[in-house]
Amino acid sequence: MRAFVCACAVALLACACLPSPAQEQSQPSVRILRITERNASLINQLANYPNLEVLSLTCLESLQVLPDSLGNLEHLKELIMDNGNGCSMNPVLPASIGNLRSLQKLTLYGAQDPRLADVQPGTRHEFPRGMSQLKTLTYLDLGRNGFDEVPSFVRDLSSLHEFRFEWNDLKEIPAFIANLKQLTALKLTGNDLRDLPDSLNALPKLSDITLGNNCKITQDPKKIAELRKRFPRIHIDFDDEYDCPAE
Repeated sequence: MRAFVCACAVALLACACLPSPAQEQSQPSVRILRITERNASLINQLANYPNLEVLSLTCLESLQVLPDSLGNLEHLKELIMDNGNGCSMNPVLPASIGNLRSLQKLTLYGAQDPRLADVQPGTRHEFPRGMSQLKTLTYLDLGRNGFDEVPSFVRDLSSLHEFRFEWNDLKEIPAFIANLKQLTALKLTGNDLRDLPDSLNALPKLSDITLGNNCKITQDPKKIAELRKRFPRIHIDFDDEYDCPAE
């Protein structure tokens, strides 16, 4: 039997990085599981990892549906689908995701992106209603998915501290963001914003906003000065990561 290949050092936590695809016995000691193309078959064996706390899925571009068994991982604290800039995913999320009552961190960076239809379904999936039940979430990343609006389930995430919505096509921040009273950081780099709503001043803990590569703002010195004046308590980062296109 092929030996496990692990490169994780997490105190007091067992880690399974690349278990054998053929291994199907229960793994109750495993707390961290990383699934890539090399061990993709494990996505259908989640029931064998009942004590998972961290599940990472990367570059499973042909994956069309996440299994319902995901919702049975009652100890799961982090669900990470971070595809960087190298690949994209677009699986349907199961309704059972709402059962993840311990989930604190959800990263779907490039993981709900229908734009690469040659390797995945080329349609935008609706988020399941269960997303609104993720009341313990403190961190949410929906970056690089081609969204032109913030999904409505975000309004129900009352414990959210950091919301990342970078490299999408957002033109306007929805009013409900001002109801997320625990929010401390709003990451909006690489959208198409022209302004920020005054309602963000009502967020008592908001201290950090990133706006780089919202070029209609960052290329306008008068708008930058105006925003700094309107939001004196909040640090706003206007630095562009890439050159803005010439007007």
